[in-house]
Formats: sequence, structure tokens, C-alpha cells
Amino acid sequence: MGETDNWGRGLFWLAFTVLVWGAYMPVGRAVGQHIDVYWVTFARYLFAGVLIVGYLAVREGASVFSMTRGDFWRVLALGALGSAGFGLFSYLAVRYTRPEHAAAISALTPIHVALWRAARTRAFPPPRVALTVVAVVFGEVLVLTHGDLGALRTGGGLYGDLLALIASLCWTFYTIGAQALRGFSALRLTGLACLFGSPIGLAVALAATAFGATRPFGWSDVVAVWPQLVYLFVGVSLISIVTWNIAVRDLGAQNATLMAAFVPVIPFAWAFMQGQRFSASELFGVALILVAIVAHNLGERRSAPS
Repeated sequence: MGETDNWGRGLFWLAFTVLVWGAYMPVGRAVGQHIDVYWVTFARYLFAGVLIVGYLAVREGASVFSMTRGDFWRVLALGALGSAGFGLFSYLAVRYTRPEHAAAISALTPIHVALWRAARTRAFPPPRVALTVVAVVFGEVLVLTHGDLGALRTGGGLYGDLLALIASLCWTFYTIGAQALRGFSALRLTGLACLFGSPIGLAVALAATAFGATRPFGWSDVVAVWPQLVYLFVGVSLISIVTWNIAVRDLGAQNATLMAAFVPVIPFAWAFMQGQRFSASELFGVALILVAIVAHNLGERRSAPS
């Protein structure tokens, strides 16, 4: 009975996490219309880092900051990839492309990780992985072009799609680096990465302001989008981290990652409810991406050592 209860609780909190993450791109785009993405990125990661690390410091004491010099630089690099990398580029992406397109591209992390492993071992990916990559790339092309391949040359949103791809690559290398870092709980690593990454985000925001690419936000900007800011700062940066950790603990990392592949569905549903209609090619492309990623994650779970 205990295992059944844990499984049901894990599924509930995983579904909650998927819903929260799924609306990240659309809400981020709405916030970016009032507060520039450079400053949102800095403020969001500073907020999350201070609260998470502060909570751990109260519970565990100063040991939360105890690490070797090598681990310090690794965590700093992860902070740069997570905040100045994924956070900033994903916000910039939705300036120029539709949020659902950016979300579909952000789902490519498992494929990137598989290709990175193949590159490191200098071995051609297994047929299953190679077939998955082909299917995902084809699905992405259908989504981004609505089935019209000529849009690859003329589509104005391709710049935003490229930024979304860069964000996805940043998250890929964050994931790879996090897996290689030993002795850190998921919550501790997340908090320290946010905290260490926030000064990098501040430096980028100050540089962008100095060059006239952005401006600091004012109180009126905050008031205009305060519900969306609460969602991003509290929902995405804090609550979803806790619920994701609960889901991983109750379901296992492989099961949680498998089901999290459905995060890109949420922005499409969001856009549909707002009146956006999708072509048959676009919907087929999304379905193909999801099936390929789920199949890939299932294959990874079967091949993982027991």
C-alpha cells in the first residue's frame, strides 16, 4: 500500500510540475513585453538562489557552502549555463518566435545528451538513437515551417528558433554537468547554481543596459505583470523544483523524465485556447517529436543497468 501511495503522489506532483513548466514560455513572453528579459533573468535566479540556499542554510548550517575549489568552479559554470544561458536565451527566443515552437525545441535535451555521448566515445549512435534523431529533426522542421520547407529561408521566426536551440543546448550541458557532480542533492545544487549564476546574469544585464540594448525596469512595469512574475518567481523557480524532486523520489528519475517529455504539449494547448489554430503538418510534427522522445527515454530506461 505504501508503494501505491507513493506512486500516486508522485504522479500527482509530476503532473503539477509538467503543467507549471509547460506555461513557462507563454508567460515569459508576456512578462518580456513589460520587463526586459535581461533583468527578469537576473532577478528570478537571484530570488530562487537566495531562498533555496537560505532554507538549506537554516536546516543544514554552513555546510551547504562546503565544497572543493574544483566543485566551486563547476557549480559556477552550471549557474552560468542555467541562468545566463538557458534562462536568458529562452526568454529572448520567445521575443521572435511563438512560445509553443520554443517549447518544442526545448524538449530536445535527451537527444542532445545522446549525441554528446556518441561524440565523446567517437562512436556512431546506436540505430535506435539515430532513428530518434532523424524523427525529431523531421518533426521540428514540420512544426517550424508548418509543412512549407520554403519557410526555412523566409520565416521571420527562425532567429527566435535558433535562440531556443541555443537555450536547449545550454540546458543539455547543464544536465550533463549536474549528473557528473557528486555529493550534491538536487535542491542544494539548484540553489547554489541559481545563486552563483545570478551575478553573471547581473553582469550581462548591466552590459546590455550600458550598450542601450535594454533598460532597468520600474515599479509600474512590475505592477503591469505582477501575477505573471509571481508565477515565474514562485511557481517555476521554487514550487516546481520541490514538486519535481518529490516526483523523482516517488517515481524514479527515469519515469519522471519520460513523462516530462509532454511539457511542450502545454504551450500548444495554451495557444489553442487563445484562438491559435495549427496546420495538420504542425500537429503531426509535434506528435512525431513526442513519440520519438518517449521511445528514446523508454529505450534508455531498458538499457540502464539495474
